Amino acid sequence: MKKTIIVLSLIIISILISLPKIIGMQAKTRYIELWEQIDRQGQFNIEHGETQSSWFSSSVSSVLSIPIETVKDEHLQIDLNTKIFHGPLLFGHSHSNLGLAAGEIRFSVQSSSEKISQLIDNLQVPESPLAVVHVGLTGIMTFGFSVKEFSFSTQGVQIRSNGISSQWRSNKDFSTSLGKIIVNPMSISSKAFNLEMDTLSSDFDTRQYNGLNILGSQNLSLAGIDFRSPTGNASVSDVKLSYSGTEQNNKINNRIELAIDKLLVPAPITSAAYSAELLQVDPKFYLQWANLSKQQSQDPVLLKQQAMDLANLLLKPDTALHQTLNLQSMGGHLDATARVEYQSSSENSSTIAIENVADLLDLLNITVSVAVDKTIVDQAGITPLLAEYIEQDLVHLKNDRYQVEIALDKGSLNINQKPAPEEIASQLQLALTGNPQQRNTAKSDTKTVQPTMEKSVISSSKTNNKKSDSTTGYADRENITDTDVGSHNEVKQGGDE
Repeated sequence: MKKTIIVLSLIIISILISLPKIIGMQAKTRYIELWEQIDRQGQFNIEHGETQSSWFSSSVSSVLSIPIETVKDEHLQIDLNTKIFHGPLLFGHSHSNLGLAAGEIRFSVQSSSEKISQLIDNLQVPESPLAVVHVGLTGIMTFGFSVKEFSFSTQGVQIRSNGISSQWRSNKDFSTSLGKIIVNPMSISSKAFNLEMDTLSSDFDTRQYNGLNILGSQNLSLAGIDFRSPTGNASVSDVKLSYSGTEQNNKINNRIELAIDKLLVPAPITSAAYSAELLQVDPKFYLQWANLSKQQSQDPVLLKQQAMDLANLLLKPDTALHQTLNLQSMGGHLDATARVEYQSSSENSSTIAIENVADLLDLLNITVSVAVDKTIVDQAGITPLLAEYIEQDLVHLKNDRYQVEIALDKGSLNINQKPAPEEIASQLQLALTGNPQQRNTAKSDTKTVQPTMEKSVISSSKTNNKKSDSTTGYADRENITDTDVGSHNEVKQGGDE
């Protein structure tokens, strides 16, 4: 029995002694693979020097070269010195004492450009590891990045930061990522202005789909920004931005939300909330989008063709874009919703070819609804202007809210469920497609609007389409779909009639 225990003990000791060397060889390979993975997603070049290896640790020197866009043929060179500790026993390291490997990365920055070198010399960063890495026994990687309090000054501008830190965790094949980034309070000051930024934090839990991190969630929050200068002041408080992506029936659903609780800016807006949903998207769309984003072509003909190719990938049965916007201003609220939905009449969507904007509009149903409190309109001084639109039934006034619904259904323009005046429809058609041909199939009983009025309506419609497409009703307020404007379904029924 004692001999068996002794033999087993010797075997375990032998394994523990031999493993660090084996793991050290694998750690180098893993280190290079990690940088190759990062290199494929970036615009820089990485070169590795010789590895100095002992039984329990190794060190690698690498040079990261990043092009500087504002200076031709100039690169920022970052020298990385990485020390790798070989497992399975990791002593004297800030992470777990068990694992395949752990590492510490330190860096130095230099440039052949005299101006950039001067900026680097003015950057004061305390001596500390830039990053620490830990690879667990199952291959799970944990990465920690930390820069403590630092300052930077150049040409009368002083930057001070309380530091930046981040934690990132990934599985062996990098298909899942989990982490958090925190930017502690910082300030930028000069004789002309002073900017104070409170804590900025971001957390993410994402998964890859077709090689892209489009599934999962990402959240960002900013406590506040305060800007002061002799010409004016501005501040923003409690900013929250979130994204989520889910898979359903081999299609991707995306949602983004932005909320700004308090705005003190040179504009009559005190708070803002925006949300958007892009539903049932073919994953190939994102893959094509990622490929196009790496191209540098500025050829307008090529760019237009690529945009049409993206539209063909995006517009599939059940694809829809829903957006909402709520602004608080001058003692009232402005609410806007928009729906953009695919309306294919072909059973086989792959046979549909989108070659220009007119083809695209023939496949879409776009509905924009806007409601604004009478208080805002009165303070803006445009009440007399809206009175003429109310008389022509282009705008409704109900419960002290001005409301309008504009629907573009396969190229036919309706306002408040009625065919728009030909002049407005023609001008919108010209603005969207460059073709002045009238697309409305029915004539309206509505009186002709004066040319100056037409421009105002079209400008308002285009602005709301650009800024405020949305879906949901107006929380705790009079919903536009409860008035004579009608719901989205009612619009379709009205058009059929």
